[in-house]
Amino acid sequence: MIHAGAGQSSHNLTQKAVEEAAGAAMAQAGVARADTVVVFFTVEHARNAGTLVDGLHRITGTDKIIGSSAAGVLTQRGEIEASQGLAVLVFSSDKIDTDPFLFKTLRERDREIGGEIGRTGACRSQENSLMVLLPDTYNGQPQSLLQSIQAEGGFIPAVGAGSSENGTAQATYQLCGKEVTTNSLAGMHLSGSFTATIDITQGCQPITEPMVITKAERNLIIEIDNRPALEVFARLLKGPLAEDLRRALMVLFVGLPADKNANSVAPGKYAVRNIIGLDPQKGVLGVAEEVSEGEAMIFTLRDGQRARDDLNQMLQRQVENLGGKKPAFGLYFNCCARGAGLYGIPGIDSAYIIQAVGEFPLIGMFGGYELAPLGKANHLFAYTGVLALINEKD
Repeated sequence: MIHAGAGQSSHNLTQKAVEEAAGAAMAQAGVARADTVVVFFTVEHARNAGTLVDGLHRITGTDKIIGSSAAGVLTQRGEIEASQGLAVLVFSSDKIDTDPFLFKTLRERDREIGGEIGRTGACRSQENSLMVLLPDTYNGQPQSLLQSIQAEGGFIPAVGAGSSENGTAQATYQLCGKEVTTNSLAGMHLSGSFTATIDITQGCQPITEPMVITKAERNLIIEIDNRPALEVFARLLKGPLAEDLRRALMVLFVGLPADKNANSVAPGKYAVRNIIGLDPQKGVLGVAEEVSEGEAMIFTLRDGQRARDDLNQMLQRQVENLGGKKPAFGLYFNCCARGAGLYGIPGIDSAYIIQAVGEFPLIGMFGGYELAPLGKANHLFAYTGVLALINEKD
């Protein structure tokens, strides 16, 4: 049986925050000792790393601890943004084996580290498997990491987010065991008799029908449906967006196939990428990913109400997948561009999740990007929420 609990604290003293959050998690789990701990913390607590890890070890009784810094944290009790926060999930089970890991010096070593993770995970590929990956956003190349893991170990579903912070530290932090470091990748591999239902919700919704990139070079979209790309984009600029191009680029994005082989931009199948440049003379759009001729695409709009609708749709799919069961625990990786900045009020994502699924131990973080499986590969997402619900296998 899986025993799990989650707790959070907004106390500004690290020792008190750990006592509150970990104490609440242990009480909900109803165990004297946890097998595994996941912790997300705002960057202020990273300055007291010794107090943080010592307190977690003392209260939970385990050194199987992974976590990272985050721009904000959440549990089933709500979300903490724009202030100090700490969230803790604990679980114990004779059905789940966990192997935490930490790779230091991530910068320019994504492929090497991914290969090592893939080789380690390959021996467990016949079991139920799930990876949690928490790379340093400032120093990692997540697409290279994911590709290397799959090349060496085959497809192992992975969820996670880029470690983040509030902008005051200019660094993010990764935690494993009793060590807190930076420029690293923390994570864990879960295997055993459990199920993981994973789905994503998009913060940016389509405002065009699917189109085709008919001329491209590297990350430059030159033609869309045989028309100059900038001409197609300009037709979307109406009202205030037409008067303020800078504002337009903050809310309008391109949607590209997350799975290049499927080449689909259907709901839940696309990855949002920023428009990073315009060339009025050549009519070209520059985007934050390489594109190719024949690739499908859409334009998307970052909009709070549309994001709520998509969140509801994702949760209904999750409820159907659960088949009436309540999750043992859940992990939610939310983009730091969502939350109060998207909806205008805090706490929307966590409130919707609990309303749809019911009360259960949930932990989450606001990250720099999101990682999730789609098809038979793991992909990099932006402006999304990734929800993984863990349950015992029937």
